[in-house]
Amino acid sequence: MENKKSVWIFSFEYAGVAKVGGLGEVPANQAKYLSEQFDITVFMPSHGKVEGLKSKYALEKLPFTCVGTINPTLFGIKEKDAKYNISFYKFKKDNVEIILLSGDNSFTSKFLDDNTVYNPNTIMGKISLFSLGIRCLTRYFLENSKSDIPDIVHLHDYHVVLAFFGMKQVLARNGLKVASLLTIHLMTKPRFEYNFYRICAIDDAPIRVLLSSGFKMLNLNQIVQISQLDKINGTEFRMPIVEKIGAIISDIVTTVSESYLNSDIIPKCGKALIEFKGDFIYDGTDWDYYEIFNQVIEIHGKEIRRFLQINDTTEINEQNMKRFLLEYKIGNLSQSPLISSQNVLNTINEISNGNPFVKNGNIKAFLDSGPLVLTTGRVSPQKGFDTIFKAVPEVLKVLPNAKFLFLILPTDYSINEIKTYSQFVKQYPQNIRIIFGVASDIFYLAHLSADVYCALSRWEPFGIMALEAMACKIPIIATKVGGLQETMVDAVVNPKTGTGILIDKDNPDQFAKALISLFKSQEVAHLVKTSESHTIFDTDTLEIVNQIPDEVIKSHVLLNPQFFYTLKENCYRRVKEHFTWSLVSKKLTLLYENLSS
Repeated sequence: MENKKSVWIFSFEYAGVAKVGGLGEVPANQAKYLSEQFDITVFMPSHGKVEGLKSKYALEKLPFTCVGTINPTLFGIKEKDAKYNISFYKFKKDNVEIILLSGDNSFTSKFLDDNTVYNPNTIMGKISLFSLGIRCLTRYFLENSKSDIPDIVHLHDYHVVLAFFGMKQVLARNGLKVASLLTIHLMTKPRFEYNFYRICAIDDAPIRVLLSSGFKMLNLNQIVQISQLDKINGTEFRMPIVEKIGAIISDIVTTVSESYLNSDIIPKCGKALIEFKGDFIYDGTDWDYYEIFNQVIEIHGKEIRRFLQINDTTEINEQNMKRFLLEYKIGNLSQSPLISSQNVLNTINEISNGNPFVKNGNIKAFLDSGPLVLTTGRVSPQKGFDTIFKAVPEVLKVLPNAKFLFLILPTDYSINEIKTYSQFVKQYPQNIRIIFGVASDIFYLAHLSADVYCALSRWEPFGIMALEAMACKIPIIATKVGGLQETMVDAVVNPKTGTGILIDKDNPDQFAKALISLFKSQEVAHLVKTSESHTIFDTDTLEIVNQIPDEVIKSHVLLNPQFFYTLKENCYRRVKEHFTWSLVSKKLTLLYENLSS
């Protein structure tokens, strides 16, 4: 395509380079699908990945560096001035150009090259130096290669807002403008001191800001003033949250679901200041049950056959995979799950001393298999993992061999949760296992093995983890929050198209009831499928039906004994028809086209 519009993406995460949670998948997959229509360049801190990436890609160090002095007191360095030296490394991935900002001296490297993406001890320095680097890079292109200045800048979350503010100032001084789109994946509401904006080289120069009345030239002071005005709640006499600044200075403000846009983004990021330019773009997934099944067989097939003594002529099924996972593989991982933070590793080593059920690495396998519920995600109060733990006693009264597997990602912000969760595992050694870190060795295997997936978040802008589970034909139990309400279809209300059960947040009783109902529905479906009569009206089968605690689910099962299998197929179909990356990226294409027209 000739004369493709140019897009710069600013992000602290990008799958295949550095990724903490679901955020990293979004810019990477969007860029992959849009790279045929747009020239896309991604800018991010190196996070210490330069040397590792050299073995996979042809990295080119750009022929200039960004040098200067900075006052680092606001991010923990007790010096009035420090010299920074930023270098830039470029490489291609999936037809997308990626430029990493890296430190060329020890001071700069301490921040930009810290391999813990969001280390609380270095994050402020990382934000500041990234901002200075982008400002410097913009100046370089203006002086040497003006055609490289983009038509659009797409920002992902608050960490890159100050970098874009500085870039806009440089362009405005040269009589130039750039269209912009901010995507807020999750509001964390940080507030930066006014001096921190100054440290990031943001001065009094005005920038072009889109308000409901049209474009106006406003400087930082004026933007802060209009962001503080609130006719309903009164004027706020403190610095606004960074997401609010980012929303005001961007031409379009998006998030990942309609629910989150209306419940959080618009009310907390300026209301009338941004409502007219607010929108949402769903996340997606390209996970596919059949591709993953074949991949798991290829990787683990021989080991599964050996452990379960299955001959080569017998097909491996999901129940075989589950037994292999629970009774063997979680205790014999090929590699320890990836954890980059030494602080987190120290905490896990401390709590795993004398506890073989919580570890970074091989944990003690279960003695037997059983109904399996899986959960994944970052360790955070947001994710509601404690609700699962509180429901365990009720579930075990009915299903004493139920298994709960947590594949969860600890961060430096979740030390207390790590310690608390370990106590539950000690309490239920036959039923709960936690593997901390990126357990790539068994991640797909666990998704094919699980009978139910739970996403019990207290708030959830989108919930890409539930989407991935649905792509693997796992019925979901999720809370009625944010994007989970939009990706899922509640089978209680819509049994023909349902993909799981929606429950209230912070409600372990509802979770236990829903989980028992799904496990019992599965038992019924299996019995009817494998029995000679293929009928639900056998005495033993009806006895299980009567153990379903949710009366509505019980009625659905009586009408459709294969109800559980229907849910599984509905999960897969819903993802394929609505949430693949190629489908959800179409809306972003339209937004880019509107911005560049």
